[in-house]
Amino acid sequence: MRTGTACLAIAIACALTGCGASAPDADLQHYLDLYTAARAPQPHHAPGRSPETDRLPPTRDPEARTLVIFIPRPLLADMDKPVGPEPGGPGEPAAPATRPVKPKDKHWSERRGPAYPGDLLHTIGRDFKELPTVLWDDTYETFTDPTTLALLAAAGAAGGIVAGTGLDDTVEDCFDYDNDDGGSRLNSEWDGIGGFFGSPAVHFPAAGLMYLVAVLRDDVKGYETSKALINALAINGATTLALKNVFRTHSPNGDPFGWPSGHTSSSFCLATVLHEAYGPWVGVPLFAFATFVAYERVDARNHDLSDVVSGALIGIAIGRAVMKNHHPRVFGFDVIPYAHPNGATGLALVKQF
Repeated sequence: MRTGTACLAIAIACALTGCGASAPDADLQHYLDLYTAARAPQPHHAPGRSPETDRLPPTRDPEARTLVIFIPRPLLADMDKPVGPEPGGPGEPAAPATRPVKPKDKHWSERRGPAYPGDLLHTIGRDFKELPTVLWDDTYETFTDPTTLALLAAAGAAGGIVAGTGLDDTVEDCFDYDNDDGGSRLNSEWDGIGGFFGSPAVHFPAAGLMYLVAVLRDDVKGYETSKALINALAINGATTLALKNVFRTHSPNGDPFGWPSGHTSSSFCLATVLHEAYGPWVGVPLFAFATFVAYERVDARNHDLSDVVSGALIGIAIGRAVMKNHHPRVFGFDVIPYAHPNGATGLALVKQF
């Protein structure tokens, strides 16, 4: 028990303190590696490079289904130059200093970090005001993303297959308390750990605490991750409750709202979000604990096997979709450093289909 609790505490502590490395998509990591290699010292005109490489058209990778719009470094430098005569020249007054755009003036999708850095009360007020808009954007992206819809369909199909093939009954017989060969494999203390720490009633306060710590520490990544986590848990909870009320399947304990398991979907949603943000050092322990929660739900006869299988897929699908919607973007494109194999470097707007 102490080992399991310690693993969960370490994973949550890592998420709160911002440890671990992010886990970018494979395609994006490929472009980052190219960019790093191209930034190494080299002659001005490297072999195979010509001025034309600084004006590359948008490229499409048919295998990765990725559209890349390349913005070379010379063009980025030109963007910063004022249009018109050089300021300060003969007869030209000095150009006034350009006022930088403050975080509070940016839309939530274009802002990284709090709208009022260092100001907890104003930041909370602004985020509370933006919450309906952000939550709607996350919900829309979740249920219009083809991969998410496929995973949700798989959750329904998996639940139907498990229940229809009699696996639910087989598992129930294994945990039948009246059967001498069956019965609970976990004691009441372990059941209590899974029931308590796997509950959405614990996940929401944990996400809120992560948000407060990130704002107070001026932790931009923790701030963005906690906001995504709160929204993902909310969308997951609403989806799970809606499905429970629509299908109204009975759990082994007599609960008329069995499918899908809310504890399981919430635990896997939390694990998915933090894995996407901080990588396997945080994600793997949380996925292991989410699996334990699913087992505990079946062991305590609160749910059938089909309930937890579907709940796990639902949580993964929604957590992944919300995190995808919170990546830095310009007009729906991810912004990353990029390097062409011929040697040109700059930024790229990347969109995957």
